[in-house]
Amino acid sequence: MWRNLFRKLKYQYLQLLRSKGAPSIIARSFSLGIFIEFITLPTLGAAFLLLYPLIRLARGSFAASLIGFIMGKFVLPVFFVINMSVGNFIVGKKLDQPHVNEHLHQHSLLSAVQFVKEKGITLFVGSLVNGTITAILCYVLVFYGLQFYRKRKEARRLAAQLSKINR
Repeated sequence: MWRNLFRKLKYQYLQLLRSKGAPSIIARSFSLGIFIEFITLPTLGAAFLLLYPLIRLARGSFAASLIGFIMGKFVLPVFFVINMSVGNFIVGKKLDQPHVNEHLHQHSLLSAVQFVKEKGITLFVGSLVNGTITAILCYVLVFYGLQFYRKRKEARRLAAQLSKINR
Protein backbone atom coordinates (compact mmCIF):
# COMPACT_ATOMS: atom_id res chain seq x y z
CA MET A 1 0.00 0.00 0.00
CA TRP A 2 2.77 2.48 0.95
CA ARG A 3 4.74 1.55 -2.16
CA ASN A 4 1.70 2.27 -4.34
CA LEU A 5 1.14 5.61 -2.58
CA PHE A 6 4.81 6.53 -3.05
CA ARG A 7 4.61 5.63 -6.74
CA LYS A 8 1.53 7.83 -7.21
CA LEU A 9 3.20 10.76 -5.46
CA LYS A 10 6.33 10.31 -7.54
CA TYR A 11 4.20 10.21 -10.70
CA GLN A 12 2.45 13.46 -9.73
CA TYR A 13 5.84 15.05 -8.99
CA LEU A 14 7.19 14.03 -12.40
CA GLN A 15 4.06 15.34 -14.09
CA LEU A 16 4.60 18.66 -12.36
CA LEU A 17 8.24 18.84 -13.44
CA ARG A 18 7.44 17.98 -17.05
CA SER A 19 4.53 20.39 -17.35
CA LYS A 20 4.62 22.73 -20.30
CA GLY A 21 4.72 26.43 -19.67
CA ALA A 22 6.73 29.00 -17.82
CA PRO A 23 7.96 28.08 -14.34
CA SER A 24 6.13 31.07 -12.88
CA ILE A 25 2.77 29.89 -14.25
CA ILE A 26 3.28 26.34 -12.96
CA ALA A 27 4.51 27.54 -9.56
CA ARG A 28 1.60 29.98 -9.27
CA SER A 29 -0.90 27.27 -10.13
CA PHE A 30 0.64 24.76 -7.73
CA SER A 31 0.68 27.24 -4.86
CA LEU A 32 -2.92 28.23 -5.57
CA GLY A 33 -3.91 24.55 -5.37
CA ILE A 34 -2.15 24.23 -2.00
CA PHE A 35 -3.86 27.37 -0.72
CA ILE A 36 -7.31 26.16 -1.78
CA GLU A 37 -6.67 22.83 -0.04
CA PHE A 38 -5.86 24.66 3.19
CA ILE A 39 -9.20 26.47 3.23
CA THR A 40 -11.24 23.48 2.01
CA LEU A 41 -11.74 21.88 5.45
CA PRO A 42 -13.09 24.97 7.25
CA THR A 43 -15.45 25.70 4.36
CA LEU A 44 -16.69 22.09 4.32
CA GLY A 45 -15.45 21.48 0.78
CA ALA A 46 -16.97 24.54 -0.82
CA ALA A 47 -13.56 26.07 -1.50
CA PHE A 48 -12.88 23.37 -4.09
CA LEU A 49 -15.45 25.09 -6.29
CA LEU A 50 -13.19 28.16 -6.30
CA LEU A 51 -10.26 26.25 -7.80
CA TYR A 52 -11.25 26.41 -11.46
CA PRO A 53 -12.37 30.07 -11.54
CA LEU A 54 -9.29 31.21 -9.62
CA ILE A 55 -6.98 29.30 -11.98
CA ARG A 56 -8.69 30.89 -14.97
CA LEU A 57 -8.45 34.31 -13.31
CA ALA A 58 -4.73 33.80 -12.57
CA ARG A 59 -4.19 32.37 -16.09
CA GLY A 60 -2.61 29.28 -14.63
CA SER A 61 -2.39 25.59 -15.33
CA PHE A 62 -5.33 23.57 -14.04
CA ALA A 63 -3.25 20.35 -14.01
CA ALA A 64 -0.56 21.95 -11.82
CA SER A 65 -3.20 23.31 -9.44
CA LEU A 66 -4.80 19.88 -9.12
CA ILE A 67 -1.40 18.39 -8.31
CA GLY A 68 -0.96 21.05 -5.62
CA PHE A 69 -4.45 20.37 -4.32
CA ILE A 70 -3.76 16.64 -4.07
CA MET A 71 -0.33 17.14 -2.47
CA GLY A 72 -1.98 19.46 0.04
CA LYS A 73 -4.13 16.59 1.26
CA PHE A 74 -1.00 14.89 2.57
CA VAL A 75 0.37 18.05 4.20
CA LEU A 76 -2.83 19.39 5.75
CA PRO A 77 -3.22 16.88 8.64
CA VAL A 78 0.13 18.06 9.99
CA PHE A 79 -1.14 21.64 10.04
CA PHE A 80 -4.52 21.05 11.70
CA VAL A 81 -3.38 21.81 15.27
CA ILE A 82 -1.16 24.63 14.02
CA ASN A 83 -4.12 26.15 12.17
CA MET A 84 -6.21 26.06 15.34
CA SER A 85 -3.39 27.62 17.38
CA VAL A 86 -2.81 30.43 14.88
CA GLY A 87 -6.56 31.00 14.63
CA ASN A 88 -6.87 31.18 18.43
CA PHE A 89 -3.98 33.63 18.55
CA ILE A 90 -5.49 35.91 15.90
CA VAL A 91 -9.14 35.64 16.94
CA GLY A 92 -8.19 35.84 20.61
CA LYS A 93 -10.15 32.92 22.02
CA LYS A 94 -8.79 30.04 24.02
CA LEU A 95 -9.60 26.39 23.32
CA ASP A 96 -10.65 25.61 26.88
CA GLN A 97 -13.01 28.43 27.78
CA PRO A 98 -15.64 27.48 30.37
CA HIS A 99 -18.60 28.42 28.17
CA VAL A 100 -17.28 26.17 25.39
CA ASN A 101 -17.24 23.17 27.75
CA GLU A 102 -20.81 23.99 28.76
CA HIS A 103 -21.79 23.76 25.09
CA LEU A 104 -20.42 20.24 24.95
CA HIS A 105 -22.68 19.08 27.77
CA GLN A 106 -25.89 20.63 26.47
CA HIS A 107 -27.80 18.82 23.77
CA SER A 108 -29.57 21.69 22.10
CA LEU A 109 -29.03 22.39 18.44
CA LEU A 110 -28.40 26.07 19.12
CA SER A 111 -25.44 25.37 21.40
CA ALA A 112 -23.95 22.94 18.86
CA VAL A 113 -24.24 25.55 16.12
CA GLN A 114 -22.59 28.13 18.40
CA PHE A 115 -19.67 25.74 19.12
CA VAL A 116 -19.12 25.02 15.42
CA LYS A 117 -19.37 28.72 14.63
CA GLU A 118 -16.69 29.63 17.18
CA LYS A 119 -14.30 26.85 16.23
CA GLY A 120 -15.04 27.19 12.52
CA ILE A 121 -14.03 30.84 12.46
CA THR A 122 -10.90 30.03 14.42
CA LEU A 123 -10.00 27.18 12.06
CA PHE A 124 -10.77 29.26 8.97
CA VAL A 125 -8.60 32.19 10.08
CA GLY A 126 -5.72 29.88 11.04
CA SER A 127 -6.03 27.96 7.77
CA LEU A 128 -6.11 31.20 5.80
CA VAL A 129 -2.91 32.50 7.41
CA ASN A 130 -1.01 29.19 7.27
CA GLY A 131 -2.28 28.50 3.75
CA THR A 132 -0.97 31.85 2.56
CA ILE A 133 2.44 31.26 4.11
CA THR A 134 2.62 27.71 2.76
CA ALA A 135 1.51 28.84 -0.71
CA ILE A 136 4.23 31.50 -0.85
CA LEU A 137 6.82 28.97 0.29
CA CYS A 138 5.60 26.42 -2.27
CA TYR A 139 5.69 29.04 -5.02
CA VAL A 140 9.35 29.79 -4.31
CA LEU A 141 10.30 26.11 -4.02
CA VAL A 142 8.50 25.01 -7.18
CA PHE A 143 9.68 28.01 -9.21
CA TYR A 144 13.36 27.55 -8.40
CA GLY A 145 13.06 23.76 -8.51
CA LEU A 146 11.61 23.91 -12.02
CA GLN A 147 14.29 26.33 -13.18
CA PHE A 148 17.02 24.10 -11.76
CA TYR A 149 15.47 20.96 -13.30
CA ARG A 150 15.08 22.53 -16.74
CA LYS A 151 18.62 23.97 -16.77
CA ARG A 152 20.06 20.62 -15.75
CA LYS A 153 17.97 18.84 -18.39
CA GLU A 154 19.13 21.29 -21.06
CA ALA A 155 22.76 20.84 -20.04
CA ARG A 156 22.42 17.04 -20.29
CA ARG A 157 20.80 17.38 -23.71
CA LEU A 158 23.60 19.62 -24.96
CA ALA A 159 26.23 17.26 -23.54
CA ALA A 160 24.57 14.33 -25.34
CA GLN A 161 24.53 16.26 -28.61
CA LEU A 162 28.21 17.18 -28.22
CA SER A 163 29.14 13.58 -27.54
CA LYS A 164 27.30 12.50 -30.73
CA ILE A 165 29.12 15.15 -32.77
CA ASN A 166 32.53 14.20 -31.36
CA ARG A 167 32.16 10.54 -32.29
